[in-house]
Amino acid sequence: MAKRKRTIGIDLGGTNISFVDLFSQNNVLGRLTISTPDTKKGIVDALRKNVLFLAAQSPGDIYGVGIAVAGQVSAGKNSLVFSPNLPFKKEYPLGKELEETTGLRVTLENDANAAAIGEKVFGAAVGMEDFAVITLGTGIGSGIFANGSLLRGFVGAAGEAGHIRLAPDGPLCGCGQKGCLEALASGTAISAAYRKKTGEKRSAKEICELARKGEKSAVAVLGEAGEWLGTGLVTIVNLFNPQGIFFTGSLINAPKCYFEPALRILRKTSFGSSARKLKVGISKLGAEAGTIGAASLPHLRSRK
Repeated sequence: MAKRKRTIGIDLGGTNISFVDLFSQNNVLGRLTISTPDTKKGIVDALRKNVLFLAAQSPGDIYGVGIAVAGQVSAGKNSLVFSPNLPFKKEYPLGKELEETTGLRVTLENDANAAAIGEKVFGAAVGMEDFAVITLGTGIGSGIFANGSLLRGFVGAAGEAGHIRLAPDGPLCGCGQKGCLEALASGTAISAAYRKKTGEKRSAKEICELARKGEKSAVAVLGEAGEWLGTGLVTIVNLFNPQGIFFTGSLINAPKCYFEPALRILRKTSFGSSARKLKVGISKLGAEAGTIGAASLPHLRSRK
């Protein structure tokens, strides 16, 4: 096997931006994570600054940069079309701009798609033709492989499981609609539901910690979010009949009161025998599925 070339992978999320500089998942040169700036200019500047910083820390040329971003991406234009949890509400040539300011090849991909690519190449989905990777964090995304190929859709917007509408009169989602899975079961949704119930502003991470200590409101909020997650998973299983579903993102460490109702609903209400032999688990690459998947994008781009 030819030696892998050095790439930088970036997971651009609504809360954090994670970077990894590597030759392979077992040969990592550097990692860093920063908080996501709240302005478009701040994000673009942070991406440029940290890519150049990582590139300078180790000898050797950078073959390319891959960016996994929470939102709709136009692969053909290498641009970010829309991101509900980032200040990019109109199409923006993010890849092109970073190529011009860093002098490196840059490839954009939806974050959940990148996580699915990483899982198929390096993780729990090796050898699988039909599977989904669900990103549970500030929002909810999904990358879906069907018949061995990444499902992109007509305009590249396939796999937006977070925006399956489950409750038309439910809470407002970042995409502008009401009652999306993301607005009911994501970290943002958990925080909003807890504040509505108790009047206290807490992060999803803090609520998870409270639930582990038995705090009743935290347990109740996470349980309800888990039920909505399970309902969304049933839709995915009924539509695509995957062999496996794997979770990644900051909520993979949530307590059982979040995941148990989700899995119960998934097993109990999926159509026919669809979920009987379904493999469900945590991404083998864990929280780095997005960054490692992003780091593989320059290689995939070279083969197109």
